[in-house]
Amino acid sequence: MAQIDQDLFRRMQEAALRFRSGESDFEEIMTPNGPAHLVRDPTNALGFRIDFVAGASRHSVSVQEYPPSPGRPHGYPAPLPFLPNCRTTVNTLDQAVSWHDVGDVYTAVASVDQQCEEDGWSSVDATATPVVDGRLRTFRKDDKERELRLEADDGPPRLVLVERRS
Repeated sequence: MAQIDQDLFRRMQEAALRFRSGESDFEEIMTPNGPAHLVRDPTNALGFRIDFVAGASRHSVSVQEYPPSPGRPHGYPAPLPFLPNCRTTVNTLDQAVSWHDVGDVYTAVASVDQQCEEDGWSSVDATATPVVDGRLRTFRKDDKERELRLEADDGPPRLVLVERRS
């Protein structure tokens, strides 16, 4: 499984905060595959898109913010687990989801475990005690892997689930 570039992830998160605050409508971030343009999505006041520009190829990915909600909001991708009452960021490029303000981490991890298992994912390793900035679980299904991590920058910890081809 490909390793997550923590510096790139941090820069994307910082740009997302600038978009959320209204401080920015366009940003360019260099990635290992060339520049990525973050552009406010005029079709959704809560989100923006990322245009990856590399050579002659170009593709976009939606990044969507969901406010805390007791139930799965309209448009939330069905294959991804949902945690109620958490501010959530979904990035459809890697089928990645970040849950902010999760409350009790053990309860949130147990909910993600259950939802992944109900969707046919198998846990291949698990950490009993959540450690900030560490992997908690790896799930596999067919030729894909999901990695569940507990991360924190300068704020409260968040859960991050990233799906990739194995």
